[in-house]
Amino acid sequence: MTDSMIAELIAAGEVRKAELVELAGGLYMPSYVAAILNIPQQLVEERRKAGELIAVEAQEGYRYPACQFTPDGIVAGLSEVLAVMPIRHDWMQLEWLLVPDEALEGLSPLEALRAGRLEDVLNIARDHERQDPRRVLSTEEPPDDITALLADDLADLDHEIPRKGEHGPRPSDRPLSDPGKGVLVMKGSGLGPLVSLEEGKALLDEIIVDDDSTDWAASGLLAADRTVEKLGISAATLESWRESGKVIAFCKEAQGFVYPARQFEHSRPIGGLDQVGGYFPAPEEAWEWLVTPNPYTESTAPIDRLRSGHIEEVVRAA
Repeated sequence: MTDSMIAELIAAGEVRKAELVELAGGLYMPSYVAAILNIPQQLVEERRKAGELIAVEAQEGYRYPACQFTPDGIVAGLSEVLAVMPIRHDWMQLEWLLVPDEALEGLSPLEALRAGRLEDVLNIARDHERQDPRRVLSTEEPPDDITALLADDLADLDHEIPRKGEHGPRPSDRPLSDPGKGVLVMKGSGLGPLVSLEEGKALLDEIIVDDDSTDWAASGLLAADRTVEKLGISAATLESWRESGKVIAFCKEAQGFVYPARQFEHSRPIGGLDQVGGYFPAPEEAWEWLVTPNPYTESTAPIDRLRSGHIEEVVRAA
């Protein structure tokens, strides 16, 4: 098998993952799962290691498919099913859960669990043959027969209608593609004519507009000692909030950490900041998003929606 064939198969595996995420209704961060289950985030990790939850490994760490949760916790019976299932590969567990099974009259194991058919799903899970976890989703060199396996799997997904998750952020909430098609392929006209560095700078100068009318921070920035004084709390409390992600802080070498004042109300941080912040690689990016009017938060700044208690709406938008 040539390198190009392997690359194509790996790319197909990534498409498969994207399809599964779509079918699962999106992926939750550990902090969001902790909020759903009303447990500390560390216990979420322990449940993952114990095999009680499905978690797939992404670039940012483990993320939890939304389909396995309900407003009251975990889908009834799922933990028992995972305990007897021989499959241990994370993405394959998710695939098994979501793909219709003839033994369940065309229902997926997840749909059967939601319908109260725990014993039927347990029987299917026990009888499931062990499969090579490199079958579709690994980036390692695949076995010789993987081409046929990939073709079968991707053909199955082509006939699936993605089902939205009931709760939490969903890829289908984003206006990036038709949710019925899974992956959006865009084609452009290719590269335009090459220009010199000087010509490029001149072209940019023609379209760039400096706008100093608004400050992206949209808030006063308080040093740690000033924040403690203003809120009437201890320095240890503020540090604890920062370390747990309950507040947003910017690191300034000369001043240490500084805190946007707009994130506090009644001597406490606004609820939901810890859930939103995890979606962004840096606190500056998270804050800029929070203070910028957003069409998914009624065209107002997401932080104002958090302030009025619309935490789930803002988390979904993030």
